[in-house]
Amino acid sequence: MKLKLTWLMTLFMAFVMQFSFAQEKTITGTVTSAADGLPLPGVNVIVQGTSRGVQSDFDGNYTIKASTGETLVFSFLGMKEATVVVAASNTINMVMDEDVETLQEIVVVGFSSKSRDELTSAVSNVTSEDLQKIAPSVSIDNMLQGVAAGVQVTAQNGKPGQTAFIRVRGIGSINAGNQPLYIVDGAQVNENDVNAINPNDVESVSVLKDAASTSIYGARGGNGVVLITTKRGKKGKDAVIKISSRLGRSRKVKDNFTMMNAAQKLQYERELGVGTGASISSDAELKALVALDHDWQDDLLQDGLQQSFNVSISGGEERMRYFFSLGYDEDSGIIKDIHGYNRSSGRLNVDYDAKEWLTVGTSLSFSSMKTGDPRDRNNAQNPIRAMYDYNPYESFYVLDANGDPVLDANNEPTLNPTSSGYPASAELRQNLTTRFNNRFLGNMYLDFKLHENVKFLTQVSGIYDQYRRENFLQPGSVLDIIVNGDPVGSRTDNGSFDFTWTWLNKATYSNTFGEKHNLEVTALTEYVRNNFRSYLAEGDGFVVGGPVVLDVAATPASVGGTRSEYALFSVAGNVDYNYDNRYIATATIRRDGSSRFGANTKYGTFWSGSLAWNINNEAFFKSNTINTLKLRASYGTSGNDQIGRYASITTYGYFAYNGVNTLEPANFGDPNLGWEENSNYGVGIEFGLLNNRVRGLVDYYNRTTSELLLNEQLPFSVGGPTVTGNLGEMVNKGWEFELAGDVIRTEDFRWTLNANLNLYDNEVTKLVNTDDPNTPDNESDLFTSANFYSVLRVGEEVNTFFLTRYAGVNPANGEALYLDTDGNVTNVAAGNEVALSGKSPFADMDGSFGTSVQYKGWDLNANFYWKVGNYIYNIPEQNMLADGDGIESQNQRIDAFNYWRNPGDTNVLPRPSSAGFAADASQTSDRFLQKGDYIRLRSLQIGYSLPKRFTDAMALDNVRIYAAGTNLWTYAPEFKGDPEVGVGSGETQTAAVGTIPGEFALYSYPTTATIAVGFDIQF
Repeated sequence: MKLKLTWLMTLFMAFVMQFSFAQEKTITGTVTSAADGLPLPGVNVIVQGTSRGVQSDFDGNYTIKASTGETLVFSFLGMKEATVVVAASNTINMVMDEDVETLQEIVVVGFSSKSRDELTSAVSNVTSEDLQKIAPSVSIDNMLQGVAAGVQVTAQNGKPGQTAFIRVRGIGSINAGNQPLYIVDGAQVNENDVNAINPNDVESVSVLKDAASTSIYGARGGNGVVLITTKRGKKGKDAVIKISSRLGRSRKVKDNFTMMNAAQKLQYERELGVGTGASISSDAELKALVALDHDWQDDLLQDGLQQSFNVSISGGEERMRYFFSLGYDEDSGIIKDIHGYNRSSGRLNVDYDAKEWLTVGTSLSFSSMKTGDPRDRNNAQNPIRAMYDYNPYESFYVLDANGDPVLDANNEPTLNPTSSGYPASAELRQNLTTRFNNRFLGNMYLDFKLHENVKFLTQVSGIYDQYRRENFLQPGSVLDIIVNGDPVGSRTDNGSFDFTWTWLNKATYSNTFGEKHNLEVTALTEYVRNNFRSYLAEGDGFVVGGPVVLDVAATPASVGGTRSEYALFSVAGNVDYNYDNRYIATATIRRDGSSRFGANTKYGTFWSGSLAWNINNEAFFKSNTINTLKLRASYGTSGNDQIGRYASITTYGYFAYNGVNTLEPANFGDPNLGWEENSNYGVGIEFGLLNNRVRGLVDYYNRTTSELLLNEQLPFSVGGPTVTGNLGEMVNKGWEFELAGDVIRTEDFRWTLNANLNLYDNEVTKLVNTDDPNTPDNESDLFTSANFYSVLRVGEEVNTFFLTRYAGVNPANGEALYLDTDGNVTNVAAGNEVALSGKSPFADMDGSFGTSVQYKGWDLNANFYWKVGNYIYNIPEQNMLADGDGIESQNQRIDAFNYWRNPGDTNVLPRPSSAGFAADASQTSDRFLQKGDYIRLRSLQIGYSLPKRFTDAMALDNVRIYAAGTNLWTYAPEFKGDPEVGVGSGETQTAAVGTIPGEFALYSYPTTATIAVGFDIQF
């Protein structure tokens, strides 16, 4: 009986305990750091063995449901994982200790990841948290401006969806491309495809800057490498859903000069005796014209509307992790009558542990973009030139005697062609150009654990870009009548199919010997292949209001197409040695074979070696002030093969003469054409003070680019074309400084300041024939580039401006004066051009400074970017201060009134052309060459995260609302116009290889200032 009673009591107690353990209760608490006692936001709190989990809020608070006896697991990057068993109390406060081994920021480098203290090379890393503080952009490269030391970013122009020019540590090449290599999750991406990546999907961006980090990429890494890693799911984490949306307005950045209004322009014309002003016969006529005064910017521009919506779901179980996202971005642009840009994007990243020894995964993304193109060339079709050129007394529509618009044959108001002879609005409405891009980007991989110390990865990745451009000139339109005479209309369809794929095989051995000797050896092969196809079809003759497809064109006009291929095969090896996290050494070697080079020079070998010393880990180094102190040094080589695909072989083409096609050489190849080579050495120091509240680094680099791939003109006796050869050398060197500090760091209030400074020095040291003693110095040292206002000269900076020097105005007669090549004063500009030493389109220094403030739920982030020492040839100013030349059809700046009038006048513009000095007054000279120095409030953002009690009531983890601005304020002391000049003119100066960013300003799409509001929700 006693045994039965004991058994029944045991069953009863087990039942009670089981019931009590199964009863969930709400656990609350705060997570803080043991180092400084401050709360830790974003800590993962998970009920062990389940999918239940939350994150701590900004104040370190968390709320989770768990049962007595269950275990809570606390994890956070840089902290040791902590566990606690739920007992009777409903409050569990957790203090987490730093994990020295993982505290350092994880940086993606080459084909691996390392903590910051393991790096021996110069790498700038931007995390997703950093990107959130930057005013948003649809293209990730624009967001890097000012946030990475040694990385100079210039927007190509302000067109919606436009990418940027990026220069890593100076000018790496002259003719073989200067853009860095972009790698997205292992897939090589063309620089023009970067805007296919949704910035909301990006986990981190690493910019590899020296040969120690880029040599593993061999031929492709000569201009630096930008590694973009997208977000992935985390193991053992419940699904996290994030929704973000943004709505904004954009407007052209305000000019720092003033154009004439109607009364002023008419007065100016009357003074000079030209144009409409000179023909006015009565006060009534003058008043009528003045009454028409308006600003053409109001007629041709609008406030742009920007919209963005993104949703993502990420999480992971014991064996599988996933990240899924969808995004939509739209920007109407600031030019009326065309829709600027929209992009739809999607991504799926999956990792699955199929076996203990095998992980498989994929990263797949798709984007579809549509862009409306205004005419970006230097003529009357360009609306940006029109809004400055058109006279303010000329109406938008043709008006009758009563001031009403005159109607055309379609009963529509007739657009005024103005004195320029062509209405820009007709171009926007009737000559329609639209571009479409569909891009597929992704990879698939198998990661084998062959042994405890040996791993093998095979990965296939690629990008497929389907591009299409459609242009339709409406029949009967203004341009159609001008071009064709009859209302026939025309259509052009052209496009391309571009596929680049990469197959990577990598074996890695890693081991630790004697607890202090850490060794990792990597061997890899990589094969890259690109296939490119293009097509072109044109047709004339369309019915007004009828179908617009080529199939209904009355007359086929032309058809064309091209095909090209490119391949690169590489083998490489890398050795990393780390002794007790004090002494670190890395060595790399890679051999590339490129189809772009001649049979005799197809292969190139690139290598590097680097060392680092973590002094703070030494036993003798004991400091309460200095927490981090590290020295780095590196030397290595990398290559560049970014030239035409068939420059090393002689190619032929058909050329028409008198209606007969003749086969002739189109290019003379050189079988010895070989690699450009970058030899790069650098040293650096990294430091952290006062418990790392003050952090910084100093880097010096010296980079020699030899065997420059340049074009040499052949004598006419052998045909006269150019041939590409290895013909020069130049040196880039400079300093990089970074400094950040937490001015205030308390539980409720954090204030951080940051800044970086970059100093650049460039010199051309060798050009074609410079070693030939029979060649005069003035011929050997001067090598004219295929650009507009600059040359290459030994001893000077690359692309030094080559202009006649302006000497001011002769006070006796108002004549424009210049200096000849010997420095003597003359009144002739043409033929007196000289290299202007120290003046080029490239800055001597640039940098940024900013601040970040957090107070409870509030956050404020601001960033200023600045640039000093570059020069820009200002063509718009040359037109707006034309000294009376052609002013009948183009408006002038108000300071054009300050011209020479009487003998003895000084500090004035030349006497206008009506006085007989038109020939040379506004000719090309350094009169219009201006310093491009500027400082800009690049980004400003203020946000507020709702308190936990509100988000809990809404069953949400986090809600943040914010307002953000871009390009809100600019100060340019000398340059008249917007100083951030990339492409001067999209058609006059193409954005392809060889374009010199900022060489001249013309009438490209303007930079815009944007203000937006948005929200981020997580649950």
